[in-house]
Amino acid sequence: MKTILCICLCLLIGLVPGNAQQSKDQHPGFLIKPYLQYSTQTEMSLLWETTHEASSRVEFGKARYETGKAILDQVVSDGGFKQMHEVTLQSLDPETNYFYRVTSITEAGDTIRTAVLPFKTAVREDSPFAFTIFSDSQNNPDVWKKITTLALEERPNFAIHSGDLVGLGYRKGEWIDEFFAPSYPFMKQIPIYSILGNHEHDAAYYYQYLKNPDPEHYYSFKYGNAEFFMIDTDQYQSPGTPLYRWLEKALATSGATWKFVVQHHPPYSSEENDYGDTNLELSTYGDEEAKLLVPLYEKYGVDMVFSGHLHMYERTWPILEEKVVEKNGVMYLILGGAGGGLERASPNRTWFTHKVRTLHHYGYIAINGNQLHYQAIDQEGNLFDQFTLDSSRPKSRAEQLAPITPRPKSERRKFIGQLPVELVTANTTDAIHYTIDGSFPGRKSPRYQGPILLSESITLQAIAFNTQGASPLATYIFEKSDLLPATSKDNTFQPGLRYSYYTGKLQDPKAPLSDQLQSKGSGTISSLDLNAIPSQALNWGVDLEGYLEVPESGYYNFSGHAYQLFRFYLHGELKIEEYSREVDHSCEVFLEKGLHPVKFSFYLPDRYTLYWQFTYVDPSGTKGPVSTLNFYFK
Repeated sequence: MKTILCICLCLLIGLVPGNAQQSKDQHPGFLIKPYLQYSTQTEMSLLWETTHEASSRVEFGKARYETGKAILDQVVSDGGFKQMHEVTLQSLDPETNYFYRVTSITEAGDTIRTAVLPFKTAVREDSPFAFTIFSDSQNNPDVWKKITTLALEERPNFAIHSGDLVGLGYRKGEWIDEFFAPSYPFMKQIPIYSILGNHEHDAAYYYQYLKNPDPEHYYSFKYGNAEFFMIDTDQYQSPGTPLYRWLEKALATSGATWKFVVQHHPPYSSEENDYGDTNLELSTYGDEEAKLLVPLYEKYGVDMVFSGHLHMYERTWPILEEKVVEKNGVMYLILGGAGGGLERASPNRTWFTHKVRTLHHYGYIAINGNQLHYQAIDQEGNLFDQFTLDSSRPKSRAEQLAPITPRPKSERRKFIGQLPVELVTANTTDAIHYTIDGSFPGRKSPRYQGPILLSESITLQAIAFNTQGASPLATYIFEKSDLLPATSKDNTFQPGLRYSYYTGKLQDPKAPLSDQLQSKGSGTISSLDLNAIPSQALNWGVDLEGYLEVPESGYYNFSGHAYQLFRFYLHGELKIEEYSREVDHSCEVFLEKGLHPVKFSFYLPDRYTLYWQFTYVDPSGTKGPVSTLNFYFK
């Protein structure tokens, strides 16, 4: 889990969300009660947040016969004092019932403790299991509580959530009051695996509160004889992007009987007006970017795709090559009914729709070997859709399919000196042929035998071959770089940054702020903290200039985004520009230890919450918020 992912700076005008700010004289307790995350056959993680800094302690033990009480004979402790706690219980037995109790003790000696609670580790590969499916619980704690209360009665092994857990991910109060508090009876004993939706805004609280494998925007997990592929469809998804390359390899190498994809945006939807107002015009009937992934689902044996985003229920017929089929197609289900304001389907039925309803609901699936039972249940506990499958879609092994696009094992594209590049496909027996001279690679081009050692900037192209055919062409640009020299610090430098403050409506996201907004003042701030800039209003922007001090020489990776505009200049060159989508953009640089000239541009439209995040990875691989580094001006 990313314990320090990014910084979330919030300016609240006339509004403080419930529980977002805790009084130091408040009686110590749980701000968020302990809940389960990321269960495996041998591990279980527990997270919780306390109102005051406190220690972490989890007592646990296996369930035993005829003891009359829970035997908690094992302990995991963390003596450090903090408010956000994460403890992972390890070396557990598969498919086994356990009990646990959490205790935190403040520096003042106050004890905060839960009751004894149950959990169960993930089942073995050949065991039956069941899970529930949620999406779009945002801003409706009453419905979210009803949904999770009903789902708990099913006693699922786990749940999945396909995004929009809250309405605005950078509001701490929504996480506390609207997501965790209503669902505590469920989450204290059932783990939820989640992926981001657009309403999370890729905010720091998501990464603080949800534990998933890196890079968290996409990951997979196995449970029983199934594998779940969790993908953040707010990220760019076209062929060649990191998400697409990862997903293709993950699907191609999976040997699971059942394959499920969980994503926020639906490739197919008959919703009334999100993809074109069907009362007035034509619709694309689904997210156009999400459709770019459909060929992967069809090729690699995905059985079902679960999504949300639209606050309704829809199940398609099996689909293959843009046609409804009787068998061997992928089924798409929209289950966006865990709380968000309800939406309707288009006035006329679409070619792919099997079942559609407007109501709050959740999904339930039970699997026993090759048999799958599915149910959709509304917030009153009424069953309104169901089906049974007696087998999953046919699955082909990687060597039975044409190769996937070769991809580098590392995402690094800049280097000093030399860089070894390793290429991989889904099948180790694929023959990868490559060129670095601009020519098109073929079977007569050099064959990849091991890391390619680069010493100059080049464009690497590669194609993989096997008996089933050839992969798509892969093109990667590698750039040899220089170590950017540092500026010497003398007594003319002062801590902080200079700022220029503007107001007005942004007309051109590509133009400088100073060319289109009204200047309203300038000054200095002591650190990279936008809250320190005075006279903030609706529709405002700021340019910040100064020098960033890096503590050691070497490779740095900066990444960030904002609501709504963010630019980062280094040594006078625009390195990052992100507008509106709130997806991290990044840059790779080699910096000499010392001071480096920087400029930041930021613009916030007519919303009352200031939100942005900007992180760095240093030469040792440590990640942290850029605001923790030192800044100077002269």
